[in-house]
Amino acid sequence: MLVRFFEYDTQIALDDGEINGSILTVTFPHSAVLYLRCSKSTPDKLKIRMVTPGGTVTYDVHVMKSRQYTLEMIFEKNLLFLIPFYIFSHEGRFKEYEQDEMKLEMLKSEYHQIKARLEMLLEQGIISEYTKCTIIDMSNKVLEHIAQKYVSVREGVKAVMGGKVLEYEAKSIREEGREEGREEGREEGIRGTVSVLKELGIPIQTIQIKIQEKYHLSSESCKKYL
Repeated sequence: MLVRFFEYDTQIALDDGEINGSILTVTFPHSAVLYLRCSKSTPDKLKIRMVTPGGTVTYDVHVMKSRQYTLEMIFEKNLLFLIPFYIFSHEGRFKEYEQDEMKLEMLKSEYHQIKARLEMLLEQGIISEYTKCTIIDMSNKVLEHIAQKYVSVREGVKAVMGGKVLEYEAKSIREEGREEGREEGREEGIRGTVSVLKELGIPIQTIQIKIQEKYHLSSESCKKYL
């Protein structure tokens, strides 16, 4: 895993690297890893040490442990990507929930809170319908795998979160996804055009005029691509 981290970090650093005269400056990203399961031996951070001709450099890879994040922390810090993995914090008690209906209801109550808070964020315009449904869908998929042997747990939580997206929601989500895809494609097209023109030695002012005309951009919008 550390080897992969180093490979990714190096590639990102090279992609964003800058050459100034005879100096190449590369900035390594702040990497982190999320442990869905952990034990007492799980470290709080990983380290990568590079021995270079100019000296030894060591940097940390931050370790996130899903069990350390309560629901309050997840919503307070806007770590919504952790919601699908929240079920891991209950994994050790699945057998209890399966055998004790009252304890199962307590688990379901937590997921009622999650659903209600997602709905609140949607109403406030903080997240979209697409984001809300994606979180729910991913939560159900994780649940399917982690609670395969526990029917009551699996079906109970899914019943709270909602297993099916209504037709009008699905249509809205599809349209939103298509729009996001078109926007990403447009962004890649603009950056690709700028890259090619720069390689050809075209002056920046000329490049700006060309992408303004081709992509109908304002002069202000052009700046982030140049």
